[in-house]
Amino acid sequence: MILTLSLGLLVLVHCSWSASLPAQVRQTRPLLLEPSCSDSQVLSVAGLALEKINEDRKEGYVFSLNRVVDVREHRQAGSGSVYYLTLDVLETNCHVLSKKHWKDCKRLPQYSIYGRCKAIFYVNLPRRILYLPAYNCTIRPVSTEDMSRLCPICPVLIPKNMSDPAILQTVSGSLEKINENIAVGKKFHLLQVIRVFTKWTMDSLLLVEFSVTESPCNESLPDQCLQPPADAQPVGICLGSVDRKTFLKYVFSSCEFFQSQPTSAPESHSPEHQVPQKMASSTDAPPLEGPKGSVQFLFDPSVGKIEDNQEKKPLLTFPERVSLTTEPLGEVLHIPSHFLLEKEELPIVLPFPEGSRSNECPGPAEYANFLILPP
Repeated sequence: MILTLSLGLLVLVHCSWSASLPAQVRQTRPLLLEPSCSDSQVLSVAGLALEKINEDRKEGYVFSLNRVVDVREHRQAGSGSVYYLTLDVLETNCHVLSKKHWKDCKRLPQYSIYGRCKAIFYVNLPRRILYLPAYNCTIRPVSTEDMSRLCPICPVLIPKNMSDPAILQTVSGSLEKINENIAVGKKFHLLQVIRVFTKWTMDSLLLVEFSVTESPCNESLPDQCLQPPADAQPVGICLGSVDRKTFLKYVFSSCEFFQSQPTSAPESHSPEHQVPQKMASSTDAPPLEGPKGSVQFLFDPSVGKIEDNQEKKPLLTFPERVSLTTEPLGEVLHIPSHFLLEKEELPIVLPFPEGSRSNECPGPAEYANFLILPP
């Protein structure tokens, strides 16, 4: 009888110890893996996360991936992982509303805008889940002083001073020519001046990029067109140029309309940017519910004050912090219900890891110019 009771107590103690062991291991062992920033799987995950960032944004230009600065992986129960990514990015010539993939857009080296993003990204391939719950990016233009030394004739980003007659003339002249060349029955109007550049060549040129919206016109009286509503949406991006010295000669204008953008075919991507087949198939997941993210713009570091009647803002560093929890052991990440995960399958999200990087990070930069690598 005594032997039977002793064996029973040993079994209970063993079961109790076994049940508590995973919690102890979770508290003491490292939770985060540190894969190489140049690993092909990491680059694929980073590219997909950047794609989701671009999809979420409603203004500005598509970001392309320059390099992976840091990555941590937290493997979850089952087959998913939460990735904590730090990415160096470059602005391209594609507006985010064009819905173009970042690999199909060109970076413009003449007036580079560069920055850094942090993102939390959950990947579960068997369940076809690619979920971006949080991100934050900070971007800025290359210093005007640096650009003028390296390339005196390259376009330089300048403040959008809407009281500048050259900017107003460039936009009005561009719109006039655009509306002359379009079919009868519609008219384009200025929605927003997006960015302004100056270029010093034989003549001083001003280049203005602006978004346009469309209003219908009376078919019987095509000169009578309605004003666009207050909540009008942009339908395209236009570029106009004017001679700043004389203000007399209108140079050119061109537009790219969003509704006419072709859908990028996967085979159009260069081989080094191909997403592995297994991961590419996971993009069939249903539309995601809004990520929580933002993009901060830092002004030209060589400009001593902010113009265009904008309020002064505190100096931001690269990049802004992003985190979903402050609990050291993490919290449950409640992802959209259409992914149909059971309660026990929900991933755990940790505070965004800070501090030293692994020896295999950062990865190589596609463009290694020191001017476009954040400090």
